[in-house]
Amino acid sequence: MDNFYARSVFFVKDAEESLAFYTQTLGFTLDWNYQEEGRAFVFQVGLFGFELILNQIEDWTKERAGHGRVFIGLDDNQVAPLRQHISARGIKATLRDWGKPTLVIRDLDGNELFFWLPQSEWASLESELPDDSLARNGPQV
Repeated sequence: MDNFYARSVFFVKDAEESLAFYTQTLGFTLDWNYQEEGRAFVFQVGLFGFELILNQIEDWTKERAGHGRVFIGLDDNQVAPLRQHISARGIKATLRDWGKPTLVIRDLDGNELFFWLPQSEWASLESELPDDSLARNGPQV
């Protein structure tokens, strides 16, 4: 059996705003965009091989917006390019101890991208991020 091709889905309140945020602010590329009435409804974006589908809420999914979290484990050689990307784009990120040093990026709805980092990266990230962005109160699930 071949491996499954899988992606996470985040529900969002305004797909058009989310599309702009993911592509313009976070620097994702747009892979495809299904529209309804000329507006983004379901679309996929990608960054460094990671793919994510974002879905406009409807009446029956309205409670799902902002409740998504995806975990992305990084190899040591992937940390520097990610940090450079975040720095170059001025992306707001926070640090959280989630069993291991974790860099957290939240979208407009509060959906979370969790990146596990090597322990060696924690100290340098603490010095780069504003003090109020650090969340050191332990894991949150």
